[in-house]
Amino acid sequence: MKTLFFSILTIAAFSFSFKPDTGNITEKFKVYGNCGMCKERIEKALMVKGVKYAYWDKETEMATVKFNPSVVSLIQLHKNVAAVGHDTDLEKADDAVYANLHSCCQYARPDKK
Repeated sequence: MKTLFFSILTIAAFSFSFKPDTGNITEKFKVYGNCGMCKERIEKALMVKGVKYAYWDKETEMATVKFNPSVVSLIQLHKNVAAVGHDTDLEKADDAVYANLHSCCQYARPDKK
């Protein structure tokens, strides 16, 4: 009887620990930056409600974001990053915000669209 009880308990525990990733998608996009301070600023700007995971790779300048598009849109994520001074391929940071970045964070800006 104890064995049956522990078997049921184990199955229940595993079924609750493996939650499906419903609704989340993963997107990668270019975010211009240079250093560790940029990384912290970019990832913080991306970690909003609806985002499960955000990572910016300094070497490739690519952000990888796992998010629920019914909670936050991809364009909003681009806008969040631009708002803290970092250009993306879809959104450009305001010149004044970019100018206020620390000198090591002032990356070579792509041509403005």
